[in-house]
Amino acid sequence: MKRLEKILGIIVLIALIMKFTLIPLSNVLFLLSLSILACIYYPLGFALFNQIGFKQIFKKDSYKGLSALRILGAIGVGTTLSLICVGVLFKLLHWPGAMIQLISGLVSTLIILIVALIRYFKSKSEYLINIIKRICVVGGLGLLLAIASDLTIVRIQFRNHPEYIKAFELYEANPNDETLIKNLDIEYHRATMSEKEFEIYLKYIEKQ
Repeated sequence: MKRLEKILGIIVLIALIMKFTLIPLSNVLFLLSLSILACIYYPLGFALFNQIGFKQIFKKDSYKGLSALRILGAIGVGTTLSLICVGVLFKLLHWPGAMIQLISGLVSTLIILIVALIRYFKSKSEYLINIIKRICVVGGLGLLLAIASDLTIVRIQFRNHPEYIKAFELYEANPNDETLIKNLDIEYHRATMSEKEFEIYLKYIEKQ
């Protein structure tokens, strides 16, 4: 399970690079990797953080020496990290509800981080340091995206395509305007397609 977590983390990183260099299919990679990662953290976080493999989850022996409080704490951590993963996904895909999930996840994670740090300084537990590392990585990405506005992300992503940035600004000011939505879509395809592909696309939408 830990190996799968690392693989998914690498895929998220690759998708980020693809997104900000306008390479196609980055959104598909985000959807798959972050959705699966969120599902691993919740409801399987208690097993991941306690180094219990898939095959051992339903075996009693796997939980020997683990207190109920530790298992409940791991479930709490998994839930908050899952919320952040979903919030990151929504933010990067510009879906509504991203900020609610990010803020909920970040506030809960901050509380857990403070408690984990206090307990770590007393016990020096490897279990706690592993949780703190995950909170720093996942929470750090969530915090970065919570601070950045959608327009800031678009300005970085489409830094070489000012027409799309302008179209996005107009769309943000009036998101219900059908003309602005259509224009935004056209500018998006102009920025992400080759000249020949864009010409074919324009001919296609003109026929509709």
